[in-house]
Amino acid sequence: MIFFCEDCGAKNDLGEADFNAGKAVFRCCSCQYMNSYPVPGAWNKIDILLKKIQFHPEIMGIFLYHGKKGIITNHMPQILTPADLEVLGRYLSRSYLAALSHYSDIHEAMIAISDKYITIQRIGLDLFLFVVSTTLPLPEVIKELLISARKKDNGNDFF
Repeated sequence: MIFFCEDCGAKNDLGEADFNAGKAVFRCCSCQYMNSYPVPGAWNKIDILLKKIQFHPEIMGIFLYHGKKGIITNHMPQILTPADLEVLGRYLSRSYLAALSHYSDIHEAMIAISDKYITIQRIGLDLFLFVVSTTLPLPEVIKELLISARKKDNGNDFF
């Protein structure tokens, strides 16, 4: 996406990494002026992550659960109601945190229900990503996306 510097008018070509929480934030390539533009509908890093994960045919659904705010994003099949997801999010994130209190090197958990697999990934202080898939293990591309999200965040919440 092309943005022009507020100070000198130079053209700056931005990638998805330059968008955060609905803003384009960048230092001008010409004059080094720090620009910040609100961009309605711009993808934040969570939206980008979700779209990349959902693209794979093995993925049945995905949702974000925040420990204090509840369900943030829901891209799950209609058979599960928001109340169902709220209960899943609450109990599975608590189970994850309980395990983490005993084993500090846990980065994800997986639960098998029938022929479906739920992978739980903590991507923020109180933020959990739930990925429901038909295969085990998750494809390497998705694993790398989850690892990347965990490394970029460094324990802070996206919200």
